[in-house]
Amino acid sequence: MVSPATVGTGPVPPGEMKRPSFNIACGPNQCALVLGLGLLWLAAAADPARAEVVRLRIDQADSAVTFKATSRLANADGRFHRFSGDVSVDPGDPTSARISIAVEVASIDTANTKRDNHLRSQDFFWVERHPTIVFESVRAAREAGGVALVGRLTVRGVTREITAPVRVEVTPERFVARGEFSLKRSDYEINYQSVLNPVGDVVDVSFVFRGRRAGP
Repeated sequence: MVSPATVGTGPVPPGEMKRPSFNIACGPNQCALVLGLGLLWLAAAADPARAEVVRLRIDQADSAVTFKATSRLANADGRFHRFSGDVSVDPGDPTSARISIAVEVASIDTANTKRDNHLRSQDFFWVERHPTIVFESVRAAREAGGVALVGRLTVRGVTREITAPVRVEVTPERFVARGEFSLKRSDYEINYQSVLNPVGDVVDVSFVFRGRRAGP
């Protein structure tokens, strides 16, 4: 039971009210029950029920990163053969997805060895100094047909925030993500230009990432 505690019997200064304190009287078992219920309430308030987040690993052999670049004399359709990445997501909420991708720039392939070597050079990707393209997502929001994935893309040492519309299929064991976006190579300090064969600034990128649940 709850009862007012005995308070000192001295006179109370003028204008000051005597404030009683309270003690909780209970047996050992009752106090343990009250304490346990209190701790459970605090835990629920501080850590509400969370959905299960699963971690999945991109399967390079079943995925693709491709691009299309333009020039006056010949367009270039290319791909990167080597990349890796991970996805963390609540299967019931695609907007919870967090994606990390690393692409090996040296694996670029446009079916033209001379052009590929030029793309690896300082004029373009400068592979010796910047061997990897990296994408790290920061948030996602629902939109018609999928989600808008926002993240930081780093190319040739320059990082820009981009938004890519992505169509996602995900289960606790597998996922598929498809999307396209465009970028300006000049935004990443790739400014090479040819007088005889002017190269377009805009590059269209497409991707299909398939993966499976990562091991423990």
